[in-house]
Amino acid sequence: MKYKTLSLLLLAVAAAFSLVAQDIPLEYRSGTYIVDRSPLEEYQQRRQELMHRAGDGIIVLVGRGDDRGYGDVGTFSQEKNFFYFTGVEIPEAVLMLLPAEDKEILFIPERNKPLERWTGPKLGPGDDAVEYTGIEDIRATGGGEIVLDHRRRPVPSWHEVLISHLQAGKELHLIFEGTSSFEHDLAASLRESVPTLSINNLYDDLVDMRRNKSEEEVRLLQRAVDITLDAHRNLAQVIRPGVYEYEVQAMAEYTFRKNGAEDIAFPPIVGSGFFSTVLHYDQNLRQMEDGDVVVVDIGAKYGFYCADITRTYPVNGTFTDRQREIYDIVLGAQEAVMDELRPGLSIFDLRKIAYNYIDSHGSDKDGRSLGRYFIHGISHFVGLEVHDVGSEHAPLQAGDVITIEPGIYIPEEEIGVRIEDMFIVTENGSVHISDALPRAADEIERLMKNSTINRY
Repeated sequence: MKYKTLSLLLLAVAAAFSLVAQDIPLEYRSGTYIVDRSPLEEYQQRRQELMHRAGDGIIVLVGRGDDRGYGDVGTFSQEKNFFYFTGVEIPEAVLMLLPAEDKEILFIPERNKPLERWTGPKLGPGDDAVEYTGIEDIRATGGGEIVLDHRRRPVPSWHEVLISHLQAGKELHLIFEGTSSFEHDLAASLRESVPTLSINNLYDDLVDMRRNKSEEEVRLLQRAVDITLDAHRNLAQVIRPGVYEYEVQAMAEYTFRKNGAEDIAFPPIVGSGFFSTVLHYDQNLRQMEDGDVVVVDIGAKYGFYCADITRTYPVNGTFTDRQREIYDIVLGAQEAVMDELRPGLSIFDLRKIAYNYIDSHGSDKDGRSLGRYFIHGISHFVGLEVHDVGSEHAPLQAGDVITIEPGIYIPEEEIGVRIEDMFIVTENGSVHISDALPRAADEIERLMKNSTINRY
């Protein structure tokens, strides 16, 4: 019996190895989590611009690692800057750019076919990876060896290739964000091998590039916005007394995935009653009550691009007089900012416009002005991250994508109202890319009463 058991075990092992040895089609090996991405030419143009900005030396961008092993679960998400320049979601990838030679090298790991049975097929170095990435020179991240003239010869790893260029005197260009990152650790380790190392930070160049959205980026952003607007239309039909906040969240996330969004852009905020006054409340556990308002702040992530849209709803379908008063002041503040939105102003300038409007309209129950209840910023940049790169003090320029999101939060009255929309800054003003979703109080009430859930 034990020999029979051993034979069965050996057959199972052989079958497993025969499966991993099979050639898996290219479309299954990209390892992608997104249903849509930009054409390869778009990523190539970005790499060319980055090399033009650097001028010389060697540029290194390192993708995110994936330490999942056999039996581990989870989802891989590529580092944003790496994806911006490559469109590649392969873990452990490294991009090197040599501006003086107009040369691009992409390092990706060799395939680990037994592990792929657990974490999914991946691309390795070869013609298929060239076809998928549009980068001609693709090498193994960890190096290895080749047989040449009947001799085994070593192939350097990406780190060894980098060291050789730096020892030849090339300046290193990295993108440093913050004070703690992989790039900081890499720079420190490289200085041990190359004491005379010269390093340049390309972060400001990256910000300039990522702020100025291309037509292709706008297409992906608009799709993320449209999916988010659909979610708002659908969840407006779920909101009513007795429903839990998480049921509203569930409708939003269902709509996102139904429409092909790969993820949420941020944890959904569904705050009712007192929690409508808590800016980033995300527990979403409360049962909504008659007379509440509920702030719903959600965003889909599509093709790596994020949306961020907020509406405030009366839980029973009708605003009270006081809720409508506060709502209309917030809406007026948003429209005051929209009227002034144009290149040259900063996000900081826009907040002053909103604050002045709120502080000069209405009062709390003690007769004090409402400016004290507008406790956050008016805007942020949006793109590959929901709070994308860019300073609130930098002058806005054509191609920026930002939010406008005034709010009033009065805890003692359990009334919180936020209205948030997305805009593209143009040469002469702006384009409101989320204007298909109602904003006025009467329109919100009609949306809750008359629309039907989009069943697709």
